[in-house]
Amino acid sequence: MPRKERLTEAGLYHIINRGVERRDIYKEPEDYEFFLDLMLKCSKGYEITVHSFCLMTNHYHLLLETKQPNLSKAIQFINDKYAKYFNKKYTRSGHLWQGRYKSYPLFDDAHFWIVAKYIERNPIKANMVKQVEFYKYQSFFQWKYKHNYFELLNNSMIFEMTYDEYADYVSSEMDIDAIDIVYKSPKLIIKDDKLKVLKKRLGTFFDFDRDINRNENIKKAFEYGYTKTEIADFLNFSIKTINAALEKLR
Repeated sequence: MPRKERLTEAGLYHIINRGVERRDIYKEPEDYEFFLDLMLKCSKGYEITVHSFCLMTNHYHLLLETKQPNLSKAIQFINDKYAKYFNKKYTRSGHLWQGRYKSYPLFDDAHFWIVAKYIERNPIKANMVKQVEFYKYQSFFQWKYKHNYFELLNNSMIFEMTYDEYADYVSSEMDIDAIDIVYKSPKLIIKDDKLKVLKKRLGTFFDFDRDINRNENIKKAFEYGYTKTEIADFLNFSIKTINAALEKLR
């Protein structure tokens, strides 16, 4: 089976990678620090902004922004260097990572803040700590204590909030709908033999005008790249209704 197309253009991405068979990839504080050192080198060498991050025992979450189409090279740099370090230190061989890292491009600012909160709250989700600020290897801790790797967050968008605002935000529970959005990334389609990313969420075609210009909005969503089935499911309509709406505007 061919590999799924991966978006590489400059932008915001939620990156995840796990240890093979979900094994631990960090065993000692020194391991976390080596990985964070690699992130620092990567952010400078590849012109990448780290907006938020969390290193768990067997996986990591990063919220990054690339200014060039070099995401794959940047993550490969981190993963390869760390795997060699880990295997040498613990006298092991073979793959350290479960597979290709997962990358989820973000839609917009609203999507950004949901993902940032999800990343910060990962240790709570895993029952490792009861409060966000008690987990050392994530961005909120670095901000709160101006810790050793606070430099990693240079130019992060999280500073658009004050510290107190962000602390309140990440300390509050996530609602189910927000969690559902975390892994919903822009749809990728092939158009004119090129990979195109649908950066506009389907809902934006109907957020402020669901009924009055319904047919026109259906047409705009369809022409943008969303399928009739996706539009029908979103509006809770039948395919027949969508077809009729498009037919009226021909």
